[in-house]
Amino acid sequence: MKKHLLFSLTLVAFIFQSACSEQKQVVSYQELRTSLISLNSSLSHSSTDDITVFPFTEGYLQLRHALLSSSLNEPDVMAHKELDYLRIQERYPERYLPWPAYRTVIQNVQDKVNNEELGQWLAFVLTKLKEADESNIRLNRLERETIIKQLEDSDINLPSRSTLLTYLHDYKPRAMLGLHQLPNGKEWYQSKLNFYGAIQESPNKVLATLSKIDEKNSKPNELKITANTQQPYILELLPANCQRISGLNWRDGFINVPSSIAKCTKVIEQHKALIITLMAVDLGIHYQGWSQKQAFVALNSKLALNEQQAQQLIANIVYFPATIFAAYPHFLKP
Repeated sequence: MKKHLLFSLTLVAFIFQSACSEQKQVVSYQELRTSLISLNSSLSHSSTDDITVFPFTEGYLQLRHALLSSSLNEPDVMAHKELDYLRIQERYPERYLPWPAYRTVIQNVQDKVNNEELGQWLAFVLTKLKEADESNIRLNRLERETIIKQLEDSDINLPSRSTLLTYLHDYKPRAMLGLHQLPNGKEWYQSKLNFYGAIQESPNKVLATLSKIDEKNSKPNELKITANTQQPYILELLPANCQRISGLNWRDGFINVPSSIAKCTKVIEQHKALIITLMAVDLGIHYQGWSQKQAFVALNSKLALNEQQAQQLIANIVYFPATIFAAYPHFLKP
């Protein structure tokens, strides 16, 4: 497998120096961001980097930990908060679900790696899913269906592809879509609320606050911007002239969501009723354990949606938990 030279040398230095010293390596923000982008090249269809490592393999986890353990030479407070957030996320069980369903990994890597390497990763995915099952960590129905479709649509002829497909066809996904059904899922969700919404209070208190704010927004709203699964929906609400602040998280397209939203509060105010509705559904799915039907009913009670729009919004909420709460601090202002 080819390697991005600068990226590889940077990581070798990180690991070697970390092994020889208890001091954290000091890096610039841009150095860290560039290395994280290269590390996650297999998760981005637009990436031009060579594939250095497949997601959530042992090598990936070691390299990611080395990068996230560094000390950031950066005055911006939100950059440090995002790095702290990513360190916290290492505690939770995403490593047992190594194929983020909304990322087209096969399509992203197919022209950059050979079949043997891709086959080994697909076999690794199967192994991790079986290990996860033993720890009560399971894909939800939406994730399972999306991965099956990607495998069926691919034109690769690999035994590991067929084996993984057979396993997933017989696989029993977890009953609900949200994080709450995973081990430490509520704590995982709270950590996301803390970062995206600067929320320290419990989700139940947040719900009570949303109810008070929503009393003035009872009229159904028409959805003018359709959701997709490539980025958090709240970023789709921002017009092109709203600056996207660089970030460290591949899940958010390497955009710092809270910082970006803080720069565009006038736009967020225009979508207030919609965002408050999505916050309530986000809490319902990830904290209260709502079913897809419950989420659909809640959305349609507030928004003028067709079935496809509702399904796309729900998928976005499932794949980007709590990101909609980046607007929450703005709504609390007098």
